[in-house]
Amino acid sequence: MNRRSLKAQAKVTLQRHYWLIVALCLFAAFLGAEYGSTLWATDYQTPSDTATATSSAASDHLSTDGISGIIDKLIDGDDDAAKQQVKQSEKIIRDNDNNATLGRSRGVFAMVLNSFSTGGVILSVTDAASSIIHSRGAVTVLLVLASLAFYLFVWLFIRQTYLVASRRMVLESRVYEQVPVHHMLFPIRTRKWAHIAWTMFVQSVFLTLWWCTIIGGIIKSFSYMLVPFIMAENPSIKACDAITLSRRMMKGHKWECFVAMLSFLGWDLLSFITFGLVGVLYTNGYKAAFWAEYYTYVRGFSKQAGIEGVEQLNDTFLFEKAPSELLETTYADARKVIGEVDAQGETVSKPKGFAGWLADWFGIRIMHSKTVAAWEDYRAKMSAVKTGRALLDARMYPVRLSPIPMKDKNINVGGLNAARSYSVLNLVMMFFIFCIIGWLWEVTLCLIDEGIFVNRGTLHGPWLPIYGTGGIIILILLKKLREHPVAEFVSAIVLCGALEYLSSWYLETTKGQRWWDYTGYFLNLNGRICAEGLLVFGLGGLAIVYLVAPTLNQLLDRINRKALFCVALVLLVAYIGDQAYSSQHPNSGHGITDTGSSSVQVKS
Repeated sequence: MNRRSLKAQAKVTLQRHYWLIVALCLFAAFLGAEYGSTLWATDYQTPSDTATATSSAASDHLSTDGISGIIDKLIDGDDDAAKQQVKQSEKIIRDNDNNATLGRSRGVFAMVLNSFSTGGVILSVTDAASSIIHSRGAVTVLLVLASLAFYLFVWLFIRQTYLVASRRMVLESRVYEQVPVHHMLFPIRTRKWAHIAWTMFVQSVFLTLWWCTIIGGIIKSFSYMLVPFIMAENPSIKACDAITLSRRMMKGHKWECFVAMLSFLGWDLLSFITFGLVGVLYTNGYKAAFWAEYYTYVRGFSKQAGIEGVEQLNDTFLFEKAPSELLETTYADARKVIGEVDAQGETVSKPKGFAGWLADWFGIRIMHSKTVAAWEDYRAKMSAVKTGRALLDARMYPVRLSPIPMKDKNINVGGLNAARSYSVLNLVMMFFIFCIIGWLWEVTLCLIDEGIFVNRGTLHGPWLPIYGTGGIIILILLKKLREHPVAEFVSAIVLCGALEYLSSWYLETTKGQRWWDYTGYFLNLNGRICAEGLLVFGLGGLAIVYLVAPTLNQLLDRINRKALFCVALVLLVAYIGDQAYSSQHPNSGHGITDTGSSSVQVKS
């Protein structure tokens, strides 16, 4: 084995798919599947860290008699003691909620976090089950069994199968320029999720038994290390066959594998010195890419040696690109659709001038333009056939050539066009629709929570401008990102977060009041924005861009334009009048903020 050449190729793979591989390794660390040592710094606390966590008193209490203590009390039938422990834990968290950013007293995130950290969720589930079964003892037994089943499910079907899925992704990264994120669902797409979990379970049982001899555990750890790679290539292989094949393939390679592991000690030391930062940003991905190269090397060696069972490793195009002739035959339907789209491209041209620039960069169409409409229809079809082009150009793994049947999407150029531009009239109507929907949403939440009707916001009319403004600026300012959903999601969070923060600051500065305050929410910034609100903005932004706005646009286009113009004009006049009146007499009173009280007075 030429370890230097394997590492060189691993660096090439990591460089080409850096963010993908780093994300794969980071997620594995968070799941506890592997690379967990690089996150050790996140669990380490110095005396100065008390500002960013619950106080030591709360930590001591919860660690001394945590969730396991609650379950023990429930098993002993001492429900009152269990409830008292939960109440005491909640009180300690509330009393020590001194950090402005990591609030634990309000909001959905804080409620969920507190419920799990105090064991309140255990009591809730137990009480709910008791009301149905009417037997506390049976409920306790079921609770214990359910907890065990949940742990086993997470360990087997998430952690262990993730090892297989992540190795599959890295193997594809070796050969192909594009690796779609949905390929992470490899166990599900092959319908072998349960079988992969079973194989990993059998491997874990064998290793556990071998570790009883200590020396045997060390040796067999090397013998069985190829099992996740084998399952990543052929998830249909039987559990014992995969383990046996790994053992045969690793025969004569254990020592070189051990030496290869030692060669990363310098990187591990550097990761340790930097509190895991180098590990997260480089070393973990470097290792993942190297072991994919190592498996490829051992696989090739085993095939040349004719090792028994190696014929089951038959996913040829996971390690080399398919011939263009075979791809053309396999994806003939994609070539047909691409030909139709290319033919359409010869009849349309990119709009020029101010109208073309406005539609291209901001998605705004002042007047109806056949040129702009034809170009956008063509661009939408170009985007739809992007996957087909990548497959035919051998830049993506050819799913249809896999020896294991997988779900394969057909080339589809129909459906909603998320990349289109919108007329000014339709944008005005969407602004009011978003404003009214936001108002209805907050009024409904308040009605459910407090049982009373409250006119939320600074205005007197049935609209909340922040929702309309946020929706429109996402459509306009993020037009260029619509072909990249992840970038669209992150940008929507940043953009809407900045809008909400600045709006809160402006209202407080000019009116001396706050109309919302997220103090006490988990991960908030000066009470102006919070994590769960930003998450809603991000998800809402995706819904607006890819579903709501295109659908609304189709519906609005069916309405008579003169009638629609009159409705928009009436709404604009009413809205401007409300803004003018509210600038002198802003809406105030009980419940207009999310605190359930009137607007918060701010002392100057």
